[in-house]
Amino acid sequence: MAAAHQPLRTCLGCRGQKDKTALVRYVMGPDGAIHVDLRNKLPGRGAYTCVERDCILRAVRRGGFQRTFRGRCLAPDAEELLGELTRQLAVRVDNLIGMLRKAGQIVGGGNGVMAALDKGEPLQMVVTAADVSTGILEKIRRKATAREIPVFQWGSKADLGRLTGREQRSVLGIRSCALAKALDDGLKRYEQFVGEI
Repeated sequence: MAAAHQPLRTCLGCRGQKDKTALVRYVMGPDGAIHVDLRNKLPGRGAYTCVERDCILRAVRRGGFQRTFRGRCLAPDAEELLGELTRQLAVRVDNLIGMLRKAGQIVGGGNGVMAALDKGEPLQMVVTAADVSTGILEKIRRKATAREIPVFQWGSKADLGRLTGREQRSVLGIRSCALAKALDDGLKRYEQFVGEI
């Protein structure tokens, strides 16, 4: 059965049309302020941009939000929108890692992940802390690359530990499942928006 077609929306910045799931939604609050609605849950009329800094900056500069909301919204501050979207993208990644832990779909620790890679365990990706030792990172990257498994960096060892219920974690192996695909998408969207992570 074919996947359901998603409705198209137009980016306020570049004016390109895309599936709405590929865009970021914004709504106007009761106070007239524009709010980022990454989860598409807030009520009301929506406005959309690509997950690109340039598109958001163009949308603000050209008055795209005021046109969409027919002049009833306050002029948004571009830097505030960029900051809020960055925060929401990061929260999404953190929440997905927490859900994967609860679902038992994470292999934790450098030795555990290396063993899983050696055994050919089906991993969707490997996530390493930014402060992992260079030696461990090189070993993990070499083994993961040999199996064509992507490696992402996310937070510190303390951050990964907090998300997985440990004091610290330097490396996480994410088993293949639907949540892992969502995490892969979340990490790529964050990376696309803020640059290399």
